[in-house]
Amino acid sequence: MLKVLENLLLVVALCLLSQASVASSSVCQDRLRDLVVPSLRHVAMNKKDIQVKVVEMASVSPGVYSVRLFAAADSPDNLDKDVSIGWVNLDTNTMHALDVTRDPDHPDLLKVDADKYRNFVSNCLSSSPERSKASCEDANLLAVKEGEGVRKEAASKTVVGHGRLQLYSAPRSACTMRGTFILSGESVNSHVKYKDFTSISYTNTRSGKIFTGWVRSDRLQPSGKTAAPQPHD
Repeated sequence: MLKVLENLLLVVALCLLSQASVASSSVCQDRLRDLVVPSLRHVAMNKKDIQVKVVEMASVSPGVYSVRLFAAADSPDNLDKDVSIGWVNLDTNTMHALDVTRDPDHPDLLKVDADKYRNFVSNCLSSSPERSKASCEDANLLAVKEGEGVRKEAASKTVVGHGRLQLYSAPRSACTMRGTFILSGESVNSHVKYKDFTSISYTNTRSGKIFTGWVRSDRLQPSGKTAAPQPHD
């Protein structure tokens, strides 16, 4: 009797896990649709009939995801019961959404909600910690290699703007260093500029601990001070 009860509890647990996974997937699909579909400009059909599915294009470029746009098409010859109507690329390195349907070489830049974009990347494209960590490490190495070094006399910066400044382990919105922030008005040393990010080092005035990472460049301004000695790896 005890063995039967244990097996029953195991089945119930597996069912709950399966339902949670389906619910999570459904939520992400809804978020993706809410992010992409309203911004589409060149569509002849009703947007409420457009569905979306995301596929990572890791072999093309790390951090780039291709979103398939499709609609239901119920016919005897169509086994998939849908038809593709377009493609949108989500480049999480630049946080751009590009409609490549008309011309892949000259895509249309979509005006998407920036907050929804960041939330989708953080909550739906970073589901595997091991995979995300490896991807962020690769992105960091690439940025250090291809980025533009900051001259020593221009390295000292001050954090500006409202709210806490998030640190990232790589210049990608998906690579957040959870719980690591810098307050507005704090001083940092900048090292490398890459796209919309700058790598920095920062000394916490309370603990004396040194943090290194990437921040958004538009939250930094020259402080006019001579840069402090740079930390060594």
